[in-house]
Formats: sequence, structure tokens, C-alpha cells
Amino acid sequence: MTNDILHRLAAARPAHLDPDSPTPSPVREEELATVMARPRATRTARATTRQRRAGRPLVSGLALATATAVAAVVITNIAPDKTGPAPSTTPGSGSRILLAAASHVEQQPVGSGTYWYVEEHLASLREVPGKNYTIATRTEQRYWTAAAKNKQWSQFMDLGARPATKADETVWKAEGSPKSWNLKGETFTYAGKGEIQHDAPGGTADNTTMGDLPLRLLDTLPTDEKALRKRLLALVDKDYNAPQNVLDRIVVDTAVQLATTLPSTPALRAAAYRLLAAEPGVRSLGDVEDHTGRTGYAVALPSPHGPVELRLIFDKSTGMPLGTETAATRDGDGVSKGELQDYTTITSMKWTEKAPPFDTDTEDPGPMTPPGEEPDAEPAR
Repeated sequence: MTNDILHRLAAARPAHLDPDSPTPSPVREEELATVMARPRATRTARATTRQRRAGRPLVSGLALATATAVAAVVITNIAPDKTGPAPSTTPGSGSRILLAAASHVEQQPVGSGTYWYVEEHLASLREVPGKNYTIATRTEQRYWTAAAKNKQWSQFMDLGARPATKADETVWKAEGSPKSWNLKGETFTYAGKGEIQHDAPGGTADNTTMGDLPLRLLDTLPTDEKALRKRLLALVDKDYNAPQNVLDRIVVDTAVQLATTLPSTPALRAAAYRLLAAEPGVRSLGDVEDHTGRTGYAVALPSPHGPVELRLIFDKSTGMPLGTETAATRDGDGVSKGELQDYTTITSMKWTEKAPPFDTDTEDPGPMTPPGEEPDAEPAR
């Protein structure tokens, strides 16, 4: 099952990341150098758990190796087309949005529970060879995190592929509305495969999205942004033998994770927002709409992993993160500047007492929850 996920994620990577490319691009060489600076065990775990996010992940995301490769740790604005909104040119506007979101999010109540539950819908955009339309290959990822025990459960569902935009849907219908696509040897279907894999702590896979930051350390992190940056740098410097610029990249990736899917307290999440607000090049994307139709506002951060930008979208009233997106920042390698490459939408994020519906790996599945159905109806706190 793990191999199936890796195969699907590899099929989703941009052309310039293709390992069979005869001459690796400077972008690919830089990304691989970043990934290979990490310990082998960590790279392997990440490679089985994430898609890209250039941004989400940040520590972002299936695995950081894969997340880096597809730039999936990005957090983002969702536009109705494949190019995204026009960038704001107001100096410091992105920082102001992050600071405003921090002020809102730190006012949220401190939740509690045995498990931190996150559900994300991910999509990678793929052009259909010989056709004038693009499809979104969609995956649902669910995580149950017991931070106190430093454990995580995960489940991955193939939700099937769909035309990426209304314009793509029009062309798709004119082509006879095909229900399957073969892209570089991988077949994607409209119906999807359902569950791809689930993983419990102590099993054969032990997938994780936690990256560089042990869960047990969350409660020890400072909630002042400057102290947080210093602490994160000390943690990654201890674990990685890498140049300062690489360590700085990992710090930013980890801050994005704290800002999004980790079970951070409101104060810690706000500190992560403020840390990111101090990053050079952050800019406003203004009011946006995510892929579920929710409205919010977004910022873009230059990605340290290649010619893409990381975008972060927030709920205007709560400051909570809504989703992620990756867009190209230059023409080349088969993409145009501003073109959307992939996105992530957070559909559920809360504390719960409801245990994961499995305690073994996929080889012994046990009772499962159908795709799209959340295993716990308890309201978010």
C-alpha cells in the first residue's frame, strides 16, 4: 500500500522533478540537496505521508521529501481559475494580514481532548496529454494526533479525479466526459479507489506528518515570535548538519506546520503567524475563496524549495487556516508563471475524544469510515 501511495505521488510531481530527466534543472538539484541533508529515516517517513505542498507542510502536507518535490507545504488562496489572483503591490500588506490573523486566532478558546483530528482534501493539477483541459487528482487525508503520547494515526483516501475548473469541465464534456485518464503510466479514475492506506502507531509503515518537531515538545515552545524562531532554530540545528540557509528553510517550514495542522494552542499558532509575518517577500493576495467556496484572505510567501510561492488563506473572523495552494513564480518546465499546481483544503480540524477507527495498519483494516464521512460528529472546540 505504501508503494501505491508513493507511485501516485511520484506521478503527480512537476516535469522538472522527473528523476528520468537527462539533465536535472537547478531547481531540482536545489530541492534534492535540501531533502538529502536530512537523516535517512526522517526522509523515508515523510516520503510516505505527504503530497505538496510547497507549502503545508511545511514540516507541509505526505512526506517532506515528497512535499518538497511537489512544493506542497504552501498555504494559500483559492482562485476560480488556474492562475490565481493578481498580487498586491502594497509594501508590508502581507505582514499586516498575518498580524491581523494572529490577533484573531489568539482569541480562540483553548481546546482539549485526547486526539487532535485533521481532515484535508488535496489535489494535484495534471494536464491531459493531447487534450486542452486539466484534471485535479484528489486525495483525502485524515490524521489523529495524540500529542502527549507522541503518536499519530493516518488514513488516505483516493477521491477520484475531476476537471479542475469550469472551463476544463466544458472541454471535458465536449470530449465525451471520459471517466479515466492515463497520465505517465498511472491511471486516474473519476470514481477513485477509495481507501489507499491507513496506518497506526507501531505498525510497519508508521507514516507521519510531524516532520522535525517532536509532538511532545509542543507545550514547551515559546509564544513570543522572536523566542519561537530562536527555539526552532536551536532544535533543527541540533538535528541537522546543514548550512544556515537550509536551517532557516526548515524553521520556516516548521512554523507553517505550527500555523496550520499541528495541535498548537491559539497563542502558539499566533506566534507562528507573527514569525511568518517577518519573512522577507510576504505579500497580500487580498480577499479570496477556497475550493469549498469559503471566503477568507490570503498571503503569499516565497518558497525556499524552488520557483513556486507558498500561499496561506485564513478565515477572516477566526484567523484559523482554511487551506493551501502552490503556484509557479516563473515560466518554464511546462508551466506558466502564476499557474496553480496543487492545493489543500482543511475540511475539519478539532479536538475530540473519539478514537481512530483502526488500531492496525492496512494489512488488517478492521472497520472503516466511508470517504467523506467524518468519524466523529462532535463540534469543533
